[in-house]
Amino acid sequence: MILASLPKSAKREWKTDSNNPQHTITNPGHSFQDALKRHNKLHDRVQKFPQVMKWLNTVENPNNQHFIDMRYSSSESDEPNYKQWLSAYNSLIGWLQKQTTKL
Repeated sequence: MILASLPKSAKREWKTDSNNPQHTITNPGHSFQDALKRHNKLHDRVQKFPQVMKWLNTVENPNNQHFIDMRYSSSESDEPNYKQWLSAYNSLIGWLQKQTTKL
């Protein structure tokens, strides 16, 4: 969504120190919060829907651990935590898809 909102003349890729695609949106890495901050309209809309921030936090930090760090963990999520994560994921994806027609 972030790159899709760029002007048509800009390349659909992240700005880095060595890459200037003619816009100022830098790569947020693996942080969903940082990615959200790079899309002003979406960020403003999320502020009006606190549940969306809860979903985002649940998806980004399953079992109170950042999702990227989970690849180094030997523990697996139990069924209730997985169901909570999956529900948040599906809710977040559904909400984001609705926003593509409203932003």
